[in-house]
Amino acid sequence: MLDRTSQAEWTESRFPTLGRRLVRLVLASALPLLIGAAGVATLVIRAEEEAADAAIQARVQMAAHAIDVEIESRRLALEGFSALLGNADRSDLAAIDAAARRLAEILGAPIGVLDRGLGLLVDTDQPFGTPLGSTPAVAAGLWAVETGRPRVSDLPANGEGRPLLMVPTMRDGRAVGVLSATLQPDRLAAAMGPGPAMLADSRWRPVAVQGGGAADLPTWSALTTAPRGVVQAGEASNSAPLRYVVTHLTEAPEWRLVVWAPAGLATSIAGKALPWALIALALAAAVALAALLRARRVLRAPLLALEAHARARAEALRNDAPLPAQPALRGVAEYAALGAALGQADVAAAGHERRMRALAEAGAIVLWRADVAGGWNEAAGWAGLTGQTSPAFRGDGWLEMLHPDDRAPTLAEWGRSLVARGPISVEFRLRTADADADWRWVRATGVPVSDEAGQLQEWVGAIHDVSDPRGAGMARHVNDSQVRQTVAELRAVYDNVPVGLSLVDSALHFVNVNERFAAMTGLAPEAHIGRAPHEVMPEGLAGPLEDAQRRAFEGGRPVLDVTCSGPAPGTTQPMRHWLASCHPVKDAEGTVTGVSAVLQDVTERVRAERSREMLVTELNHRVKNTLATVQALAAQSLRGARGGQAGLGREFVGRLQALMRAHDLLSDQGWREVDLTRVVRTGIQPWIESGRAIRFGGSGRIQASAGQTQAIILALHELATNAALHGALSHPGGEVELHWELGEDGVATLDWQESGGPAVTPPTAERRGFGMRLLQRGLAHDLGPDAKVTLDFAPEGLRVRMRFRAGQPALQPAEGD
Repeated sequence: MLDRTSQAEWTESRFPTLGRRLVRLVLASALPLLIGAAGVATLVIRAEEEAADAAIQARVQMAAHAIDVEIESRRLALEGFSALLGNADRSDLAAIDAAARRLAEILGAPIGVLDRGLGLLVDTDQPFGTPLGSTPAVAAGLWAVETGRPRVSDLPANGEGRPLLMVPTMRDGRAVGVLSATLQPDRLAAAMGPGPAMLADSRWRPVAVQGGGAADLPTWSALTTAPRGVVQAGEASNSAPLRYVVTHLTEAPEWRLVVWAPAGLATSIAGKALPWALIALALAAAVALAALLRARRVLRAPLLALEAHARARAEALRNDAPLPAQPALRGVAEYAALGAALGQADVAAAGHERRMRALAEAGAIVLWRADVAGGWNEAAGWAGLTGQTSPAFRGDGWLEMLHPDDRAPTLAEWGRSLVARGPISVEFRLRTADADADWRWVRATGVPVSDEAGQLQEWVGAIHDVSDPRGAGMARHVNDSQVRQTVAELRAVYDNVPVGLSLVDSALHFVNVNERFAAMTGLAPEAHIGRAPHEVMPEGLAGPLEDAQRRAFEGGRPVLDVTCSGPAPGTTQPMRHWLASCHPVKDAEGTVTGVSAVLQDVTERVRAERSREMLVTELNHRVKNTLATVQALAAQSLRGARGGQAGLGREFVGRLQALMRAHDLLSDQGWREVDLTRVVRTGIQPWIESGRAIRFGGSGRIQASAGQTQAIILALHELATNAALHGALSHPGGEVELHWELGEDGVATLDWQESGGPAVTPPTAERRGFGMRLLQRGLAHDLGPDAKVTLDFAPEGLRVRMRFRAGQPALQPAEGD
């Protein structure tokens, strides 16, 4: 293949240049009629201007299209690579680096892989492992991350370096990184054609120049204010006249493409002589008309052919159809060279497309395209993934390849993406064409593609085979979930059973304990691990437990119901009681490898048993005391009975009733201490109910024991009976006052004071009955240690004082009492 210089020389050798053909045209018009030369020159100048404008317009369109194709090919390659990279493991930089280097070799340009913060992860210009910094194209990278769309950067501010194409890597509709590809100025210059032309970034810094330079262009202010796509006349920096046009690129909207040409005849002497040439217009009209028609046909026909070819080529690229044949441009050397350059561009584009399809087939990746409605029309690599031929999937045929269970969710996801015009990512099973009709898991990802006006044009994406990782991952996930669930359930049961559980090894060191077992020692469960029971437990619990564990380990048989006792943890440390059972733990060969222990807290059971024993003992004691009291009452009543059998009966029954009232009161209190107010009320209850004048009250909270309660009630019964028969209650206007108080020394004083009755005389020895003996001898004994009872037989009324320490038990009767 000829290089660009040889191709130009070969074209000029076969076809005359545009300047030569124009000179011949002028000479041919001037020979017949010199008078009409001026008129012909005028027409030629105007025709030249129109042709030049048309040529410049065609050149700028072709150059812009060729540059867009150059950038678009790299963008599509990066988007395909981005779709693959978006679902790959980004921590495997070696694999990403290798894939990027393969792509860089195919594209012939360095490739960079950046994270979301624009830090370089991979740079194919540097050996793998070289520390990398950040990208110089920060603004373009940030724009790509924020908008999710590709961006072409400007030249670096220092003028060193090349522009970069930045393509975001999307995952779940969010940019997770950026891919960059260096745009080669020489390739961009080649895409612009023979020139002269200049491609500038958004700050009007030259990116690529062909056939001229910035010095050949108008000033910067003229270029920035020139309307886009309209041919303008101006002067270069060297004051040379020229015509130029400024346009934008589709793939790089911020860049400007400037194509210019010298003004030529528009400023020549012939143009200045146009007024004089008009004089000869009439004479040279026929020759000038023929020359004009010839010039228009020669100059515009190739341009029209190129324009038609460019439109057909763009349509073929959009529809993935074969590219049209290059038109044969003859008659002008520049047009022929332009046609040859376009032919080379078509060959290069076709080669690039073949390489991309081969890459898709080799990597078992399907690169698909769909129309606006979602009907698939291309899927490179489909046969390598499914074993099926391409026509089977076109339109809606791909739905027939889905597993029946996956069609509804896949269609729902696809429909949501079509309505929202957003990225799609869905997994489903595809039927393969092998003999077993196997199903393969794949993941389909895609993005919508819109034009400059925002109108949806098509969908593009990729399909990845995820059968192996999905199957293994799902199995591992299910297995891990089941194991975790089982362990959690067992641990919950282990920690929440109402008994202490532990496991020791052959050295009798704890391997595991539950929370209830740890509560027995007051330590955390982990504090027991690796330690023996006697190191963390009280001796009364550790000794029997270790002995039972040792016997279970040595004998290989359970040791059941071992009683243990010890103080509970805490400040008060009450005594607790446990029942331990130890069971040997054996391996598959029957060897004892450890001992498990179950400790049940039986403290409440032990306390209940002891309380029951104490209650039975106390009941026996009180029954004996009651029988002894009844026996003493009967004996004393018989000894001092007044009024014969009838008097004996009344006195004995009254004393039994007093004893019964005392018993009822103590039973109601559970045979615990009783408030003195209730004791006094119970003792004098019959006389209060009969309306006798008895007043009682006191100060201080005095609690009487069971023995004191019974003794006081019997004593009050005797005093009230005596007062009703002989004392203040036997006479109208007589009364009795009961008063008590509690001293600071804890000694209680209970006073009985009669008044308003007959004069009192001390009883003689013959008249001292059971009541007197009870008050003088038995009462002090029953009121407890240091108790004292005094009787004062004052003429105005009997006074009795009882002093005793509240809550004290009665003295044990001397043997023989």
